[in-house]
Amino acid sequence: MERRHHLGVRRRRQFGRTHPNHELRYEIAEEFINVVCGLWDCWSDKAIIADLKTGKFFDEREVKPLNHEGPRFSVKGPINMGRCPQGRPLVLQAGGSERGQNLAARTADVVFSVVQDFDEARVAYSDLKERVRRFGRNPDSVTILPGVMPIVGKTDAEARDVLNTLQSYVDSTEGLAMLSARLGVDISQYPLDGPIPDVPIPDTSHGFARALLAKGRRENMSLRDLYNLTAAARGHWVLCGSVQTIADTLEKWFVQGAADGFCVMPAWFPGAFDEFVDLVVPELQRRGLYPKAYAGTTLRDHLGLPRPPIGEYAGMVQQSKAAVS
Repeated sequence: MERRHHLGVRRRRQFGRTHPNHELRYEIAEEFINVVCGLWDCWSDKAIIADLKTGKFFDEREVKPLNHEGPRFSVKGPINMGRCPQGRPLVLQAGGSERGQNLAARTADVVFSVVQDFDEARVAYSDLKERVRRFGRNPDSVTILPGVMPIVGKTDAEARDVLNTLQSYVDSTEGLAMLSARLGVDISQYPLDGPIPDVPIPDTSHGFARALLAKGRRENMSLRDLYNLTAAARGHWVLCGSVQTIADTLEKWFVQGAADGFCVMPAWFPGAFDEFVDLVVPELQRRGLYPKAYAGTTLRDHLGLPRPPIGEYAGMVQQSKAAVS
């Protein structure tokens, strides 16, 4: 499509290169995350002294170079800052392909997932946790957060009316471009009221394409139906209903092993965000599903994830090499 062509040109102008193909992207990502996490571990927790009397800021014995030499990165290190309060920053990942799931299982603290169906989400959740285990990690050390756009109403019918109103604002050109991008094919060549065409999973967005196509075929949708679904939340899950309905659904997904939590994406700011916080969150708290106070001072604390010890990531890399071999 013309719009996608312009976006590709803009990307090259911004970053100086075209977007790598799927396999190359993950080859780069695998080495990149090794380098970054290795740099974060160059300083031990005892490195910074900050002694005002002696003027000594750090202990050189507690700072090690990285000395990474790889096919795409050559980094001596160490990084020019001490270890952060979280040990290292959280690694957040989103990618539904086989390579993406393995990268998440090996390296991620938080994984954003694309979902449309409870049963499929539960299978994917279990699969990723098992992958984490195979890479020598504790499955509880990875938090899986499906994306969800909640549309809250006093009743389920009122919420559906709100969703219909929001969808009426969607520009058809933008909506069609979004669905084409998600499916990796120009859908303007197909009749909107016809069946969903048999298209392969694209090189660009495995997770979105797989979730949307599966839902469309499972529910015998037309392309127009799939377009409306995608336009609502850019391909993410739309949860529409009363406070009770939304709380019931989120509780089911959490308790029955389809999610560790949710990445809430309000339909508009600040109103839809305020509605979720003011109406849904208290109901989740009443059910004991949402904390009433923070457990610590960092994002890692809030997610209930342990502070990684120094050198943990280097051990993970070695375990992953053993798992692959």
